[in-house]
Amino acid sequence: MRILAINWQDWEAPQRGGAEFYLKEILTRLVEYGHDVTLLACGYPGAPHKALLDRIKVIRTGSRNTFNFHLYGRPIRNFLRSNDFDVVLDDLNKISFYTPLWAGKTPVVGIVMHVFRSEIFKEVGLIPGSYVYWTERLIPKVYRKGLFGCLGESGKKELVEMGMDPERIFPLLVGVNPVFRPGPRKREKLIVTATRLMRYKCTDHIIFAMAMLRQRGLDVRCEIAGTGPDFDRLDDLINRLGLRDHVKLLGWVPLEDVVKLYQRAAVAVQPSAKEGWGFLATDAGACGTPVVAARVPGLMDSVKDKKTGFLYAHGDIDEMTTYIERLLTDEKLRKKMGEANRRWAESLTWKRVASRVERLLHAAVESGTNG
Repeated sequence: MRILAINWQDWEAPQRGGAEFYLKEILTRLVEYGHDVTLLACGYPGAPHKALLDRIKVIRTGSRNTFNFHLYGRPIRNFLRSNDFDVVLDDLNKISFYTPLWAGKTPVVGIVMHVFRSEIFKEVGLIPGSYVYWTERLIPKVYRKGLFGCLGESGKKELVEMGMDPERIFPLLVGVNPVFRPGPRKREKLIVTATRLMRYKCTDHIIFAMAMLRQRGLDVRCEIAGTGPDFDRLDDLINRLGLRDHVKLLGWVPLEDVVKLYQRAAVAVQPSAKEGWGFLATDAGACGTPVVAARVPGLMDSVKDKKTGFLYAHGDIDEMTTYIERLLTDEKLRKKMGEANRRWAESLTWKRVASRVERLLHAAVESGTNG
């Protein structure tokens, strides 16, 4: 098949994240399976208009703020016709591209990492937040006839609540990078997280939990890997709570050091208000580390409650702290849950994810469904 994939960014963009990593794992395997893949994404300073990344043709247009507007009108329709694509893979990541409205007769398959809904207003102002909020509200109408992939069952449930047909939504799951593997058996009294520092990720909850753990007399440290617009606010909070000697903001950390971080830790924590999946949970799991995470869409799929870790009511920092404390103080429980998380992560493969996407693409081509 000749496949046109569309995503807001490619995986070399400065602000790339989990969505770009996820798409890369799928597209590179589709190329291995013999398909011809082109990725349409936004441009960024220093990036050429055209490039070849991992045997995938990348065409960049517009910017992060204007990319979606470049997808409307005659130029994109001419581009689609002149390249004779068999199918469009529309990756809805923060921005909805509404490909069924301009793809003509070319079949469309959608993939959604997660929808923000009202959580978007934690990140941006009223006007851009309203744009994302209302464009998401239109997804069920615009994509009503097409096939859709999401990451897990909780993501499917959320799309159904928005009005999408459950018969057309297929959970894809995720894979785990093989660099994540168990390390030394002895663990430090260390809590870790690795994330983009944005308000909806709620990293401040971990800092508040650290203050409570110190008050309870636990000699524990916390290391937070990642960068983002919430960095300065978190740094100020650490100072205000007197935790400078106990909580470290590591900034950007290379992948090999993220692996070491998980291998050293007694527990990994993911307090987000929403995730598509929550890669931390299964990446840390591959290293044999149990997880404490919020009971929200995405994390309810990646964490098996009371087996691979604990889920708590989002925002309930006292409950979150209690679960972290249990894993810090009960070595037998920590090892049991860490091993269960390792086995769970081992069962997740990118080959299976890519094969599921390939089947959706074939089904769309055979049926001719366009949104």
